[in-house]
Amino acid sequence: MSCRSTLPRFAVNRAATRMASLHRQRVRRDGAADDPPALDLKDIPAALLPDVVAGWQRLMESEYESVVISGWMTGALARLGAPLDVLGAFGRVVEDEVRHVDVAADVLQALGATPTLPRDATPPVLAWRDDAEADEQAIAGMVAFFVIGELVSAHEFRHALNLVKLPIAQWALSEIHRDESFHGAFGFEAARLFVPDFKPVQKDRLRVRLTDELARFERRIGGPLEGPPRELSQRERDMAALGLPPPVVMLSVFYDALEKHVLPRLAELGVDLDVHVGHRE
Repeated sequence: MSCRSTLPRFAVNRAATRMASLHRQRVRRDGAADDPPALDLKDIPAALLPDVVAGWQRLMESEYESVVISGWMTGALARLGAPLDVLGAFGRVVEDEVRHVDVAADVLQALGATPTLPRDATPPVLAWRDDAEADEQAIAGMVAFFVIGELVSAHEFRHALNLVKLPIAQWALSEIHRDESFHGAFGFEAARLFVPDFKPVQKDRLRVRLTDELARFERRIGGPLEGPPRELSQRERDMAALGLPPPVVMLSVFYDALEKHVLPRLAELGVDLDVHVGHRE
């Protein structure tokens, strides 16, 4: 049982104040985004419905975690004196992640579920210390979350869109992907302001942090991938059509994005990583 499953939960409230109309306007991208397509639950096999709800619930929790982390990162960059164009981009990321939580909540409600989130699931940020070590940790955290996490996530969502068939799931994944495709680039541009000036010992510490983050991301999506590539089962194909690709698909995308995109980007920052890529026999 995960520690998250034992935490108290709260229902997602999307309209508590007079700001609700402004929030709804932002969620629908000032009228540029469509409303979610209608869903007939008969389109989902009854045997799969509990796992579909659980899968979209996990996705919503992940997006809410991103709200918290990107908010911390924006505050940290402000303390570091980052340029306003950087702060503006990171402020947009926070707004995007809030939007993604709302989009996932739409899917869950259409599935007949009540969207809820675990309280205090994401550990609180450490109290800020005005010293070089705190600055270094903030920058390392930004690189780990954006240059790895957000960049890989964009590829995961893009691939999921190639497999999804359920209209409301296709709508939600498309809305999330359009934002995620920018977030990794934002992180890379911000990292270029700081990481190239790191001393060798700081880059060594960053390598350790990033290697740990890659291992954590791999575990989070069900890895490591054991054995040779295989065909998907019918159940796995059905879940992917509902917007929830199985771990074997997610991991394949992860390894490909790592080799072709993440590692080259990190090398541009002067941070070469020696990590294992691909499935494990």
